[in-house]
Amino acid sequence: MMRPLPKSLRLHYGAARFRQFQGQSMASDHATPHFHNQPGVRSVRVGAKEFMCIGALPPFDHPHIFIDMGDADEAVCPYCSTLYVHDAALHGHSDPAECEWTPQAA
Repeated sequence: MMRPLPKSLRLHYGAARFRQFQGQSMASDHATPHFHNQPGVRSVRVGAKEFMCIGALPPFDHPHIFIDMGDADEAVCPYCSTLYVHDAALHGHSDPAECEWTPQAA
């Protein structure tokens, strides 16, 4: 069951919208890009305005959060504080490239 973020977090993180997909598997239908910040970089440039943040690589990932930047060009994950910056030239990928994650089929 998804719980909405507290109002204080929704206000703090601005225009971006967040949804939590804890306990749900998306491995069979991976249409939404997934990104992480395992390298610990200051920001991750992404070529999508709607994506999932998983924090770090499994098994050290946080609950998978759906982030929708809307009209904004950046968003901060409320779990890991990774700053994601939109770059349309990346076409759904990330820079650094190792910040992309593809779930393995169960």
